[in-house]
Amino acid sequence: MRLAAISAADCRPCGHTVCLENSVSLVLLLTLLVMLPAVGAFLYDTSFWQRASLKPAFRIGAPVVYRQQEVSTHPGADACDVHPSERGEYYYYTVINYLRVAEVMADGRIIAVARNNKRLCFRPNDSGLRKARLAERLIYRPRFPRFGDNSSANRSS
Repeated sequence: MRLAAISAADCRPCGHTVCLENSVSLVLLLTLLVMLPAVGAFLYDTSFWQRASLKPAFRIGAPVVYRQQEVSTHPGADACDVHPSERGEYYYYTVINYLRVAEVMADGRIIAVARNNKRLCFRPNDSGLRKARLAERLIYRPRFPRFGDNSSANRSS
């Protein structure tokens, strides 16, 4: 094994036709791997990541949580993070609604159902709307409405 410094003569190509063909093939392969996805995204005018995000974010029956900021003189029992206004005339607070997706519209809007069978419409990019986490689904299971549950309708009549 030679431990001497590498000279400029050692770095020049060997000149064999096989080595030259292999290096050209490698450069061509790398160019194709980079250029084909770029050209495809340019021609279709959407990238791979945008197409992946076009699938519906919520599916029917999925439990969702909606955090809503409210202002009033008397916060309800379900209010959390309560802060008085500067003069103490109003209270700022957050209400957490536990909903279930009933319908996903063609334009991406979501129709969700509350426990009292009230239907609410949301845009999928609403900052207060999110999927329920695993812990929330387990701990707050009774707070999410069930489909086909007529017990609230029977209580009101």
